[in-house]
Amino acid sequence: MPELFPNPTVYVLSLLIVAGAQLIYATVGFGAGMFSIALLALLLPDLPGTVTTLFLITLVTEVWVLCHAWRQARLRMLLTVLPTAILGLWLGTHLLVTGEVGWLKRLLGVVVLAAGAWFLYEERRNRSEATASTSLDVGGGGRLRAWASLPVGLASGVLAALFGTGGPPVIILLRGYRLDKGAFRATLLWFFLLMSVLRAGGYAQAGLLTMREVVAAGWLLPGSLIGVVVGMAAHRHLSERHFARGVSVLLILLGGLLMFGGGR
Repeated sequence: MPELFPNPTVYVLSLLIVAGAQLIYATVGFGAGMFSIALLALLLPDLPGTVTTLFLITLVTEVWVLCHAWRQARLRMLLTVLPTAILGLWLGTHLLVTGEVGWLKRLLGVVVLAAGAWFLYEERRNRSEATASTSLDVGGGGRLRAWASLPVGLASGVLAALFGTGGPPVIILLRGYRLDKGAFRATLLWFFLLMSVLRAGGYAQAGLLTMREVVAAGWLLPGSLIGVVVGMAAHRHLSERHFARGVSVLLILLGGLLMFGGGR
């Protein structure tokens, strides 16, 4: 049994959590990182080891899912985000190594709860105002999006390095481009993969990426692959709106647990 898991029961629960997270990822393209890290932070005491293990699992599934969707991506939209995202990754990795675990878990709770609330609000707004523009689509929208890319990249990099949850800031930004569902999902998946590649170097340099995390990821990989297969099938047949709404509510609940409990 890998060192990260205190006993077989914790391992089985972790396997189920990862499978559920990757199902979410393959179905809607977001929410998986927050779902898995929020639950595992409550279950496992080693936050840095947990974050790194999930990173390794996610890297495999990102490549797999993106192979089926990469042609629809709009990569030029990500160019202005990447420079500050790299800076954010460096800062977030430093905080993950040096930060106090209880404080980091409560911070994670705030991030997860806020993201879940925003996803829920966005879903409701899109349903009632299907043709309404986002706040980034006001006058001078192109210039505003370019300026917004700077803080978005920084925030996303910090959150990605700390918790593997760098999606929400970029999701808000991409909504401003009013992409269709396929292009939005593919562009977001490309961003996640690029961030994962950059995170690998930072984690290795900080001493977080060791054989312990590689072994733990190997033990969780079967659950991850099963979740991806089911999620890719669900993406074609289930209502993304209802599924995304359920994910949002679950993230709000998990965020609240982390905020007030701080995990173990």
